[in-house]
Amino acid sequence: MNLFQNVKYGVSCREAAERYGVSVNRQGKALCPFHNDRNPSLYVADDHFYCFACGAHGDVIDFAANFFDLPLYEAAQRLAADFGIDTDRPPTKKILEKRRQKTEAQQLMENERLCFSVLSDYARVLRDWKVRYAPQSPDEPVHARFVEACRKLDETEYYLDILCAGDSFERAEVVQHQMADGKLDRLRRRLEKIHKEDENDNDTAGVA
Repeated sequence: MNLFQNVKYGVSCREAAERYGVSVNRQGKALCPFHNDRNPSLYVADDHFYCFACGAHGDVIDFAANFFDLPLYEAAQRLAADFGIDTDRPPTKKILEKRRQKTEAQQLMENERLCFSVLSDYARVLRDWKVRYAPQSPDEPVHARFVEACRKLDETEYYLDILCAGDSFERAEVVQHQMADGKLDRLRRRLEKIHKEDENDNDTAGVA
């Protein structure tokens, strides 16, 4: 097992982010250190990170490489040194088994966190649309974004309530429903596009 594999087995992306000063909340969100982030747009899981705003993504080694502006090999060496990982000795079978069991449990939690993170972001967007695109007069055409906000906001907040206060079975059902057929990933990509469009609009308004 090489340096890269040893490091990936030895330290999670979330552990590295927090070690290097990135404050990650219970939903796995944080201010992205790779751009001027005003609202938490970075999602940090155990095995990867992804920024909804700037698109930065990768595993724990990619994170360290971007954070310290290092080549990947030097980033892996930095992680190994900071976390006391023996790069010359591969992990034992017992350690690998514990890691596998831990990873499976963590994956369930990460799926739940990701679901909550994406739905929270969507709910914020819908609340904004419900105000921003509300018709100002009876004769004004109804904007599609206002219609979507009226149709989807209550449902989205209902799912968020379950993820916050439901039992494990109810939360698992919501996560399974949201992740089925790639629905959550499509919503995540759509939100990323929406945020980029809004950012471009703000930049244009600032120039004007």
